[in-house]
Amino acid sequence: MVKQEKLKAGLTIVILLCLPFLFGFTDAQAIRAIIGEASNQGYNGMLAIAVGIRNRGSLKGVYGLTAKHVDNEPIWVWKLALQAWKDSKLNRIHSGTHWENIKRFGKPSWIKDMRLVYKYKEHNFYVKK
Repeated sequence: MVKQEKLKAGLTIVILLCLPFLFGFTDAQAIRAIIGEASNQGYNGMLAIAVGIRNRGSLKGVYGLTAKHVDNEPIWVWKLALQAWKDSKLNRIHSGTHWENIKRFGKPSWIKDMRLVYKYKEHNFYVKK
């Protein structure tokens, strides 16, 4: 009986660890992505990215999630990103699901099928036409 209980406990842990990958993402992953995308753009820039993430419903293709500078950001940046993530639940400032920093990276090829819906500093936000 003890082996069966340990097996159940182990299976439960595996399922809980896999849930974010099967059904979306965690808040911590979203906050990390926000910092990676907009740590230099203040609260409003972070809010714009947070809203884009919520509108998209996925972190697939979000560069900021794996940005190397995130781990070196000061605690106040993490707190600002957390606040932006919380506020993005109710403050949907745009309808964009995709974004790009055109100033830094230029216009991507996928932009031809998109409509511009919002701009903030270096980021442009889009939805499919």
